[in-house]
Amino acid sequence: MADSYSHRRIVISNLDLGSYNGDGKTEPGVEVVTDSLVTENMFDGLLQKTKIGTVSAVPASNEGLGLPVFADVPGSGIVLPGGVNIYFLDLAPGYTTPMHRTPSVDYVAVNQGTPVLITPKTAFSANNEQADYEETVETLLRPGDVAVQRGAMHSWANRTNEWVRMIGVVIDAKPSEATVDGKRLELGERWLQPWGVYETVSIVEEYARAILFVHTVFYRDIE
Repeated sequence: MADSYSHRRIVISNLDLGSYNGDGKTEPGVEVVTDSLVTENMFDGLLQKTKIGTVSAVPASNEGLGLPVFADVPGSGIVLPGGVNIYFLDLAPGYTTPMHRTPSVDYVAVNQGTPVLITPKTAFSANNEQADYEETVETLLRPGDVAVQRGAMHSWANRTNEWVRMIGVVIDAKPSEATVDGKRLELGERWLQPWGVYETVSIVEEYARAILFVHTVFYRDIE
């Protein structure tokens, strides 16, 4: 989000108790290390993502000192296979994300602003990634509200004149399943065409690059 403050990551870890053992001390001191968070601008800066950290597996390891090594999140940068991805997500005034889903459980907490969560109310068709919705549901969230997304289609809209900031905790999950034409299919990651018409070529190109990152097969036959 557009501000001058460089947000920090403060990491605290247990120091080696080591030489203190003979003194009867049983609790270690704590190391404090600080670095700066890095913001990634997407869609001409209308969407900004700032990585807080990742957990490659649960239970995680607290061994070692210094800054932990965070994993690179593949594909669209949302779901870390077998792990957890945590980040700030900022929406510019007037921006609406493409409708999408990921094979994950997402806990999205609103920190600032009042975003609208848009979801399809009934089943729909999507040919060439163009969706034909009969009806959608719009849910207004306020600071302190949390959305729990369980591998379902959704979109975020900021219909205000102020930036929206959310904190996302994305946990890898087994894809949901559905029966289509008598076959059981996995509902994998999928991105549909944006809601609005972009007016600049650069934003269209950014969307196209994002689409290339996601799985080339959105539905997989599991029979």
